[in-house]
Amino acid sequence: MKIKKEVWVLTLIGVLAGFFVVRVLDAQHPELGISSMLSPQSLDQYLEGRSLVWIEQYVKKAKELEERRNALLEEIRTLEEVIDQYEEKAAERIHKGEQIREELQKSRMMANLLDVEGPGVEIILDDRKRDSILDSDPGMLGYYIVHDSDLLEVVNELRAAGAEAIAINGVRIIETSRISCGGPTINVGKEQRFVPPFVIHAVGDPEALTSYFQREDSIYQTLMYWGLRFEIKKKDLIQIPRYIGDLEYKYAKPIEEGE
Repeated sequence: MKIKKEVWVLTLIGVLAGFFVVRVLDAQHPELGISSMLSPQSLDQYLEGRSLVWIEQYVKKAKELEERRNALLEEIRTLEEVIDQYEEKAAERIHKGEQIREELQKSRMMANLLDVEGPGVEIILDDRKRDSILDSDPGMLGYYIVHDSDLLEVVNELRAAGAEAIAINGVRIIETSRISCGGPTINVGKEQRFVPPFVIHAVGDPEALTSYFQREDSIYQTLMYWGLRFEIKKKDLIQIPRYIGDLEYKYAKPIEEGE
């Protein structure tokens, strides 16, 4: 009898405790509707509803992320177009800069302001050996030495044969270079003076340069007739320094278009 009473008391306490738990949950989370979820069917309906809410939220978030991704891709494409435009402009400037540099190089080359090298010839001019000159005929001495006119003739024939660059004893020869007599020396260029032997270098086709001196009226034939030293050698590589000096035009000026 005592045991049954204790069981009944415990059952009553359990029922009351369950009632209070449900009331507390309903008060704290009314959206859960705990009091209505008293059966498995009600619980399934609740979970299914919550799942739909979660799915809708996930789909909405995924859509927002997709829209954000598309916006970023469009921004990237816009920036890439801007970069392409800058690259095209930079390439144009680089191309124009290269063209300008090429034109400047050509201008410097034409003005003889660059060191150059290439195949060509080496010519050595020297006076006739003293021991082969007759002392009894001193009046002929002038025919046995190298004159400024001889150097000038050699330079002119080299140019006619297609020489692209010429130097005498390391001095670059241009159109305005002086080659003149200076007593026992020959003036070459602005201030240089040299005595024989004279070493002339020319860049060009070695075959064309050497064959040009084989003509009957060449200065080579004249100098060899008087016994002067005239040696010409073909070279695979000739180096000629740039012209050093002023290139100033005091009176000449370019004609402007329309004048």
